[in-house]
Amino acid sequence: MAAPGHVPAEAVALAHRLGIEEPRYGGSILLRQTGRLRSDSRARWMRFKARQHIAVDRCAFAWRAGVGPLGFIHVEDALDGVTPIGRVAALGMIPLARSEYSVPLLKGEVMRYLAEMPWAPDAILANSELQWEAQGEGRLAVSATIDAIEATVIFHLDETGLPVRVAGRRPRQEGGVFHEREWHGEFGDFRTIEGRLVPHVGRVSWRIEAERVDVWHGRLVAWSISGPKR
Repeated sequence: MAAPGHVPAEAVALAHRLGIEEPRYGGSILLRQTGRLRSDSRARWMRFKARQHIAVDRCAFAWRAGVGPLGFIHVEDALDGVTPIGRVAALGMIPLARSEYSVPLLKGEVMRYLAEMPWAPDAILANSELQWEAQGEGRLAVSATIDAIEATVIFHLDETGLPVRVAGRRPRQEGGVFHEREWHGEFGDFRTIEGRLVPHVGRVSWRIEAERVDVWHGRLVAWSISGPKR
């Protein structure tokens, strides 16, 4: 794996392919999504509307969603510095669940940041915390080490060089205990917004034992970037 901040030619080419010539250093992405989610194959799907901020020069994000009928359930999933955040509340006030700091939770949130790079393509060049490695055959690995915890995901590029799939082994909480499971994401419907080629649909799944279970289907409904160019 290359040193943090070093971007190999294959990753630079990906950034250029996604429309990044001069990234926004110190900027952030703001996006809105709609979709449905569930915890596992036995749970029913629930609709959500979400807003998300993604930093482009460091590993940080905040995803906040209203879930279920009228969005009464508020969900927050975030990474702020070395602090992973997971909260669920009813009406935004009544706590239903809260995740305490743990190494698996931090690793999982860093992996989420890395996996969502297609929604924040400026980070490929602007985030010096990232380590990239070209693995051949349309595969690019990207890692980050936060608070001595290393996380890695692997992007799979299609025949046009777009990052349509991402995978890794991510900690999943099951009955109060974390287990590392295969975790997969898919991106599609790439469209140009503010000069960036950004996916407008996504899907997330886990492989649990022998079963691959979809848990998140989302569609991008708004996307913008703020921050100065260097």
